[in-house]
Amino acid sequence: MKKIMRGFNNNEYQKRVLKTQKLMDKNNIDILLITSPQNFRYYTGLNSYFWESPTRPWFLLISNNSEPIAIIPSIGETSMKNTWIKNIKTWKSPNPEDEGITALTNVILSIKKSHSKIGCEMGKENFLRMVINDFNKLKKNLPNYKFVDASNIIWEMRMIKSNNEISKIKKIVSIASKAFDELPNNISMGQTEIEITNIMKKNLVDLGADHTLYMSCASGLGGYDQIICDPTEKKLTDGDILVIDTGTTFDGYFCDFDRNFGFGTIKDEAKRAYEILFEATNIGMEVAKPGNTCADVSIAMLKILEKNNIIKNNVGRMGHGFGLQLTEPPSIMPEDRTILKENMIIAIEPCFEYSPGKMIVQEENILITSNGFERITSRTPKVIPIIN
Repeated sequence: MKKIMRGFNNNEYQKRVLKTQKLMDKNNIDILLITSPQNFRYYTGLNSYFWESPTRPWFLLISNNSEPIAIIPSIGETSMKNTWIKNIKTWKSPNPEDEGITALTNVILSIKKSHSKIGCEMGKENFLRMVINDFNKLKKNLPNYKFVDASNIIWEMRMIKSNNEISKIKKIVSIASKAFDELPNNISMGQTEIEITNIMKKNLVDLGADHTLYMSCASGLGGYDQIICDPTEKKLTDGDILVIDTGTTFDGYFCDFDRNFGFGTIKDEAKRAYEILFEATNIGMEVAKPGNTCADVSIAMLKILEKNNIIKNNVGRMGHGFGLQLTEPPSIMPEDRTILKENMIIAIEPCFEYSPGKMIVQEENILITSNGFERITSRTPKVIPIIN
């Protein structure tokens, strides 16, 4: 596989900040406060799973009259100096009585004295990674500042991928595609879900993946009843259908797609459900082009499913964006009117319950191009692979 550069050069981060500053001006936001891992990484390049420790908060401030400023616990200073960020303030942590709030307050005051709007991760698919009591303390420290949601700015930036981001996502998708394509040769009836997913995980790493942060697995006679839980000790027997869905990363960027495998003799109604999903996926990909909305894609797939008398679809959506996170906006559902644009990366994921307690889902990853789409996964087989 083609070697992909890890990280990004400073120019890419500077472009992100410059574009963000323009969006802040457009939305009358003076300072952007970043606290969550993926957004922090998006703007700084800091690559660490230290975020799994909830003890210490991390802050990044982006304003229109200064370079980005990181206000971080002292344990992270050396690592932060290895990024492109040069303006770094620290405090000794853990310090439950004042976990960086005084330092953060002072930096905000140094940027603009008062009557500023501070944009925060308070809305759609964002979150504040700080103690609520500390956030309230920050607001109390800055009574003349207005704290507002800036999620629209963050997602306007992150939904459109750069060429370098696309290269990283294509790499991990190609790795997972190869691992899925090879899996039928390495598994057999009688193995457990855990044994099979462990084979998959090992092959992903051998092929060049970094981490498998998500691997859901389910199986059952003719289908399964959920698609989000971990594998179990259940053994695969005749007539079962197994689904594996993986969110595996390369350099912080995810793939997100699944594959189905039949064991022994599969009933005709299950095979037919699989074929319907294959058709729905094709239609969804064809409609996914610039200018169309997420709702257009969802409705096109739903028409295929409804034409075939599905029982129900209780997943809530049939696809989504992804990148630095396993799932990102937009959502492929009738209520999402987001317009698809070039360089969005989308998971197309039709799903339905064709019989009580028996569901099947298929998923492909696509890149929205200037005039259509590019499928970046190897296509799920038209006929379900059979394991004996």
